[in-house]
Amino acid sequence: MATTETEFLNQTRPLAKALIDFAMAEGKKFGITDVEVLVSVEDSQKNAVENGEVSEVISGLKNTVLVALYAGNRKLSFSRQTLDQKELCDAMMQNMQVIGLVPENPNGGLLEKEKVYKGPLADLDVYDDQQPDQQTLIDYAKDVESAALAETGVKTTRTTSVSKGNGHVMLMATNGVDYHASKTSYSAQTEVIAEDAEGNMQVDGDYSVARHFSDMSRPRELGTSAGKNAVAKLGATMPASGTMPIILSHDAAEDFFSAVYAAINGTAVFRDSTFLKGKIGQQVMSKGVTLVDDPTIVRGYKSGQVDGTGQKKEKITFIEDGVLKGYNVSLQEARQLGIEPIGRDSPQPTNATILPGQQTPEQPISDIQDGIYIKGFEGGKVDVNNGVYSRQAYGTLIKAGKVTDIPVDGFVVSGNLKSMFMSVALANDTPPLPNPKYTLAAPTTRINGVVIAGR
Repeated sequence: MATTETEFLNQTRPLAKALIDFAMAEGKKFGITDVEVLVSVEDSQKNAVENGEVSEVISGLKNTVLVALYAGNRKLSFSRQTLDQKELCDAMMQNMQVIGLVPENPNGGLLEKEKVYKGPLADLDVYDDQQPDQQTLIDYAKDVESAALAETGVKTTRTTSVSKGNGHVMLMATNGVDYHASKTSYSAQTEVIAEDAEGNMQVDGDYSVARHFSDMSRPRELGTSAGKNAVAKLGATMPASGTMPIILSHDAAEDFFSAVYAAINGTAVFRDSTFLKGKIGQQVMSKGVTLVDDPTIVRGYKSGQVDGTGQKKEKITFIEDGVLKGYNVSLQEARQLGIEPIGRDSPQPTNATILPGQQTPEQPISDIQDGIYIKGFEGGKVDVNNGVYSRQAYGTLIKAGKVTDIPVDGFVVSGNLKSMFMSVALANDTPPLPNPKYTLAAPTTRINGVVIAGR
């Protein structure tokens, strides 16, 4: 299967049309009323290095066809990793014969024809026409590793890898959807082991993601950052237990604010398993907190123009000045809740931004006598039903209004999201998107009254 966009369309568009024609003709006797066909092709490659040598190469081309058959309010889906028309038609026939056994779901049908987006598409530049060859990717990984190893205190690396994906999708359905998109993706990561003079070790790393290879973090910068992250954890102790303010780094803030998406997820709202159900129009976070979800950012890692139902994706503000404006719902969830669909088919963010606050990054820290600067979270529990937040974390101590270089690790950050959301104070340093590290960009963030379970 060829993987250029033109070749992809030349080969898959006739296939999709033929499958739809077959289903509508042969499915009459089984009550088939609609059909949807999604064809995707992904050419992927992963290269890993260890001690300056290639340790692993994984590559592959995957063709997938997903077919959804509709008989009134009944829906039956299946997928096959083949582009063979006869095999796909045979599979359709088998599934059409049993679709009458599927329970009815009045909310599961295709998007209404009048809501299918057929207008012009902007160029979001998410496909890299200047793709690097394999040796360039390997050299990138080697440079990352060598830079990490060059940091004083680094013992070795566990793994350093760089991956590339080249994907195309086409969606066609009887409600008029006829959409295709092509995207490239790159990711790199390294995990570093640091060791002190007493033989104590710590592990940390860093990563980068982008749609264009030229937008990736510079390899030596990535390796140096990973090495410094691991070395900075050496000598970490358990902080004293108590209730205190914490400051979240960009990494930790991204992790924390992802809980907002769990709390506004359409399924959670429908199942009454989120404390934000019924809170539209109410203050649910501190004033000044605005969350924007924008799939239209040029070269954004989560950018896209049409969702999986055929509806146009547009920028949405879910939280504005602390007030909840809407839920992140799929088409089916919107129907279940009796609201208009919003052009989202995933509970995950697109390109999400917590807009910057008014303070400099130093100001939220300046009056903290004893606190913790959180660099990251590791596991734990986030329950948006009752708001319980309990996460293991690591970072450095804050003393007399300054972030120190005294590392702390192994403690637990606890609180309730209902009160934590209302105790957020934002700095003005939100990273811009697109970004080689963040798809949810958040500023340095302060949260007061957090329980620390340490020694």
